[in-house]
Formats: sequence, C-alpha cells, structure tokens
Amino acid sequence: MEDKPLSVVEHLGELRRRVVYILLAVAVTSGAAYAFIDEIIAFITKTGGIENLVFISPTEAFFVTIKLSILVGIVGAMPFILFQIWRYVGVALKKNERKYLIYFGPVSYLLFLIGAAFAFRGVLPLGIKFLLSFSRENITPLITLNAYVSFLGKMITAFGLMFELPLVILLLSKLGIVTPETLKKGRKFAIVGIFLMAAILTPPDVVSQIMLAAPVLLMYEIGVWICVVVTRKRERELGMQSPAVSEV
Repeated sequence: MEDKPLSVVEHLGELRRRVVYILLAVAVTSGAAYAFIDEIIAFITKTGGIENLVFISPTEAFFVTIKLSILVGIVGAMPFILFQIWRYVGVALKKNERKYLIYFGPVSYLLFLIGAAFAFRGVLPLGIKFLLSFSRENITPLITLNAYVSFLGKMITAFGLMFELPLVILLLSKLGIVTPETLKKGRKFAIVGIFLMAAILTPPDVVSQIMLAAPVLLMYEIGVWICVVVTRKRERELGMQSPAVSEV
C-alpha cells in the first residue's frame, strides 16, 4: 500500500468510491435476503417460540420486510464493508497501525457475531418465554411483526456491542490509557455499570438483563487478563517490571 499523501479532492474521490462499493454490496446482500425473507421470518419466529405474528397497519408488513432484508444484508456484507473501510483508512495509517487494524477488524466482527448468536439462540427464547408468562386468562399476547423485529434487533445489537469489551480494553491497554490496577480498582463500579447498561440495552425483563450482564462480566475479567499481558509485555520492552502488575 502506498504511503503517498493524497490531496483533499483525491481523498473525497476515494471516499465516494468506497461508499459506492459498500452500497452496492449491501444492495446485493439485501436483495439475496429479500429472496429468502419468508424463510428468515419463519426462522426468527421459530427460534423465539412465536407461532404467529400480526401487523396492524396496511404498510407495516411491507416496511418491516424491507427493514429486515436490509439488516440481514448489512450483516452479510460486513466483511466487505470492513475491507473497504480498511482500504480507505489504511492509507493514512503507519505500518504498525495498519497491522493492528488488520487484526482488530475481523476480531471485532467475530466478537459481535458471537454476542449476536448468544442473544439469538440463548437469550431470545428464554426472554420471550419469560415475558409471555405474564399473559392471563383475559390477557392474550398479540405480537406485531414490527414489535418483534425491533425487539430482536435491540437485543442482538446490545449483546453484539457488549461482547466487544475485551477488544476495547485491549485497545485502551495498547494506548496506555488503562492499567491492570485501574481495572481491578474499578471492578465494583464496572459490575454496577454493566448491570445498568444491561437494564438499558435489553428489553425490560430480568432474564435478558442477567443473561447479558453475566457474560459481559466474564468479558471484563478476560479484559483484565489481557491488560495484564499487554502491560507486562510493554514493561519488558522498557526493561522494567512493576510489582503491581504481577498481581492479578
């Protein structure tokens, strides 16, 4: 990759080209998702334990179908999107910064997929079952397509983002912003913060909140361990070793 600096016009032209590539890729993957939209809807409803969904306005089914197709298309095109971002941003980065970006992009995508899969296959069925348990003899659940897709989207996004925590801690450790001591001292505040974030990001049921908070707490502890490893490596390179770092 060339390190030759580009002019403002060249940067704008390059940005435009990458955006066009991304939009075309999303259009193709969204079109493919739309071709299988019946199977996709059947799959997500079956996973959630929902037998039938309804729509309460003439346009709801149409717009939700388009939205769901685009969302699935974006997820499917994400590797290509990350590659285009890399091609654009990488020009302005130094060699060692490019090396980090090459690793961070795929790992970030993988962690998001793991979090999303955990939400979809593990938390969603239990969360739906818990919420529907509040129905009574004179209270019948009538779930709309739009409400269910929005519920699913929020849950998957929340879990996907929260599973990025080890990567965020790794980045902050590399930059020297956080240390093992900082993370250990802030553990009790992190626990409270994680449960608050779980309450905000997940649907309002205790099961979903606990099932988000528990793995994120594990991610935090993994992040502490990663921070220790990174800090030890940095201090070895500097020819010094901090006693505090040796205690995990």
